[in-house]
Formats: sequence, C-alpha cells, structure tokens
Amino acid sequence: MNPVLVGGTGRSGSTILGQILGQHSDLMLTDPPEIRFLANDHGVAEALTRAGKPWLRRRRSRSTPQFCLERTKTLWFWRAAKIGLHTSITIEELDALGQAYLAEFGRDPVKASQEFTYAIMRKVARDAGARRWVDTTPANARISEQIEPIYPDSQVIAMIRDGRDVAASFVAQTFGPNEIFASLAQWEKRSLLIHQATLASRPGRCIVVDMLDLVDRERDATLTRICDFLNVPVDPGMKAWFDETVNAENAHVGRWRTQFDADTTKEIDRVYGEMVARLSAQGVQIPLES
Repeated sequence: MNPVLVGGTGRSGSTILGQILGQHSDLMLTDPPEIRFLANDHGVAEALTRAGKPWLRRRRSRSTPQFCLERTKTLWFWRAAKIGLHTSITIEELDALGQAYLAEFGRDPVKASQEFTYAIMRKVARDAGARRWVDTTPANARISEQIEPIYPDSQVIAMIRDGRDVAASFVAQTFGPNEIFASLAQWEKRSLLIHQATLASRPGRCIVVDMLDLVDRERDATLTRICDFLNVPVDPGMKAWFDETVNAENAHVGRWRTQFDADTTKEIDRVYGEMVARLSAQGVQIPLES
C-alpha cells in the first residue's frame, strides 16, 4: 500500500535506481519493472484525474476508464515474451477486474481506480517476501500528484540528469525522439512537469535525485539519502551490488560531448543553456553538468 515510485524524464537513471533498490531485502522491483498502466498516458491515474474535471473530459475524450482498460489489456499486457503484465495475470483475470472497474467508476472513481490497481499489483507482487514494491515507469515522477489519490502513502523518487545526455541517449534508442533538438525539447517539458507534480504532491512525499551524484560524485551519501527517505537501512547486499555494478562509465556520463560533430555539439550546448535558464526561472532544480 506504500509503493516506491521511481520516475524521471526518461533515460535519466530510473532504471538503474530501480535495480539498486531491487537488491534490498525489504524492497521488490516489479516484474515488469515498468508496470505502465498506472502512470502512462491514458492510464489509471490520468483517467481518474479527468473524471474529476469535466473540461478535461471534453477536451480529450479518449482519456476514459474504457480506453485505459483497452490499453491495459493490449499495450501494457504484452510488450515482449517476458515483459508485460501477462507474466503475472491472465487476460481473463484482467478482463474480469476491468469490468468491475468500469461498473464502479461512475459511482466512485477513486474506489474503482484503487481496487483495479491494487488487484493487479497483488498479482504482480504475490511471490515477494519484501515489504514494499518498486516501479520504475518514468511517468511516475511527471504525474506523481495524480497517482496520490490511488496510493496516498506512496513515495516518489524523481531522477534528474544533464539534459544533453538525456537527449543523446534517446537519439541512440529505437523509441522516443530520434532528433537531438526534439529530444532536448522533450527533456525541458518533462523537467517542468516533474517540478510541478512535486509541488502539487503532499509535502515530503517526493525527493529529487541527481543521477550524477548517484553514479559518481556523491555515491554513498546519495544512496544513504535515498534509504533514509524510504526509512530502510542501507542493505549490505544492495550496497555490494551497487559498488560492483554502478559507475559513471556504465551510465555513459558525458556522451553528448562525443556523439555528434563539433558544430552540432556547440549548438546543443547553446540551446541547452537557454533551456536551463528558462527552467531555473521557474524554480526547477537543474541537473549537475556531465
């Protein structure tokens, strides 16, 4: 009932933090590590939010519990042979839960959203010996305030990273923006959303962690800070895995400096500087420079 929700802009360290926390004896990384149906676009949290705002329902009619259920049964159910909700729940079980969700939503959307989500997550976490589960869907941090009515006691860790490295990493993937300046624009937008969602959440529910601190500059202090926030000790097994596996080289710190030609790199730096100025003016925490 008090999950750990890790998120960020994407390509900002949420996956590696989830893996670190998954080594802790009190915590369990979900399988799949990104459940998605709760926080992604048209997911349970967004459907609930729009139910309470009629103008939002009119503006984007697809953000409904019916569309959320459709995506949960398709897009997020089977993502690959070993990735998706299908590893924990059958389509028949999911459909039955979905029909109950739709029937209850009109009467009590919060209760319907909670019961649907809790039932799925009991399946996902059924074999865990840990006290809490950890999910690393990047959107967790961007809509943390929308998830709060569903999981009031959840805690959120928002990972931030130099936007130039984030953008360079997206360009190298088969998903997300494949053009560097479009990717930078996405980073700016998502960074602002994380800031706004954190402000809208209850005080003390969210912390921001800089990936560069975690993997390089303040490793032990940052790991301790995260554990203190979650009220768990620094687990020896987790610490050993962290020391052996996590480093700046594996995190590709500073990749934006070598991935592009000199002129493009110079323009990336100029555009990023303007973005940082805009975000700073709105109170957004700026990542350390890689």
